[in-house]
Amino acid sequence: MAFRIIFLIFLFFLFALNANAQSIQGKILDQETEAGVPYATIQVTPAYGTISNEEGSFALKIPEDIKDSLIISSMGYQQKIIPLNAIDQNLIIYLDPATIELDEVLLLNRMPTAEEIVRKVRASFPANYVNTDQKYQMFFRGTSYMNFDNLDATIKKASMVSKKQVAKASKGLDSLTEAIMRSRLIEFEDYNGHILMKDKDSSKLAIDKATKLIDSKKDFSIENVQKKTQNIILQYLDTTSTYKLKSGLFKIEDSLALKEDDFVNDKKNEYSNDRIKSEVLNVLNGSQFYESSFLDEILNLDAYRFTLDGASYFQGNSIYVVSFGPRRAKAKYKGTLYISATDYAILKADYSFSEGKEGKKFNMKLLLGIKYIQNIQQGTVLFKPRQDGKYHPYYIKQERGNYIYLHRPLKFIENSNDRNKVVFDFTIEGRAREKKELLILSTNSLDQQEFVDFKEQSTIPYTLLKQFEPSIWQNNQIIEPLEEMKNFKVAN
Repeated sequence: MAFRIIFLIFLFFLFALNANAQSIQGKILDQETEAGVPYATIQVTPAYGTISNEEGSFALKIPEDIKDSLIISSMGYQQKIIPLNAIDQNLIIYLDPATIELDEVLLLNRMPTAEEIVRKVRASFPANYVNTDQKYQMFFRGTSYMNFDNLDATIKKASMVSKKQVAKASKGLDSLTEAIMRSRLIEFEDYNGHILMKDKDSSKLAIDKATKLIDSKKDFSIENVQKKTQNIILQYLDTTSTYKLKSGLFKIEDSLALKEDDFVNDKKNEYSNDRIKSEVLNVLNGSQFYESSFLDEILNLDAYRFTLDGASYFQGNSIYVVSFGPRRAKAKYKGTLYISATDYAILKADYSFSEGKEGKKFNMKLLLGIKYIQNIQQGTVLFKPRQDGKYHPYYIKQERGNYIYLHRPLKFIENSNDRNKVVFDFTIEGRAREKKELLILSTNSLDQQEFVDFKEQSTIPYTLLKQFEPSIWQNNQIIEPLEEMKNFKVAN
């Protein structure tokens, strides 16, 4: 009860703060190229700010009691400070590139090697980062894409269906496949709340608000495509009978009853808390430092080769720029690390699959009709210091892409003496891609009693949108949407 009262008081003050906030929108551009600068940090205090999106755009709500300046900084650029009283509603901010010579950051009697820098990074893990007993206020955005290269659904046999009905079903399947091949599925999920992280194996998630933006008529995920094709066939079966449903040699259902209710979409607008929690923690774990974590693995001097590319500035401090790539066959990634020249903390990490490298694979195309290849994995991790000097993750982006092939013969066999059956082949081939972004808005020490007392919800209700609605998030700090999200609209 005490926690609930404290939480309500917190919400009251949060609302009061945002009700008096000044909203600023802008875009960060490279002075030389005029290209958008992604992931630039925009702050009004060390603990309050946001980040520019991939296109360089940002939106920031500034509390009325803050009268200081807007501070814009990005790796490789000179920091810019703009007084708040000189800011218009919409800003175009140009950043000047900043490079320095290595001898300007030389802290030893000789030039450090890349390997020496990486060893110091590893040795400084305990002093630089904190991964346990943390409470993070966060905003999460997931974007999913699906493109189909091939889709075929063909009726092979229909012993209890008339030729006229078979023709209608075939026409329906053709129309469906044509519509799907023309479509490009895109889906956006946003939610905010708190992560209560005790350690890497024990955490809880509290979601305050969630939205989903998708054209439900074009929900052509692989699971839904199969359901839509099956439903076209099911319309012509005897709904008073039950059926065995088999896929190849495998029986899926033993007594499938077909009713009119089977064709009604009664899906609730809610997420599984387990699914959302798994997504959020998977992204967060990509920024953690512990044995066998992702960052621990790419800092393996035996597996990776490191090169000192140069030096730069970030927020007035000098940094080393170190690139890496595979040294051993088991290593899969290449990328760039931006490392503080004073305390050897990683401030930014960019990574992607190296040339010719792939992730998880599953190829049982001939035996089971399934093939899967993870061919894209890339991302960015940004860290910022707290007042106590420890660093915490600030922004994390993960992007993954897969090639998928599925061929599945499906049989509906009537549970009767006649054993009538309908057989059709379902083949799908396409490319899926998903992007997940996590913005950590604040971090505090986790109260152990709060962790014990907090009870997670089993489901999380969300608001289903037909277009992006800025008003829904007007009292919350979020990642500014990309143009593709702003322009997305469900056709009536």
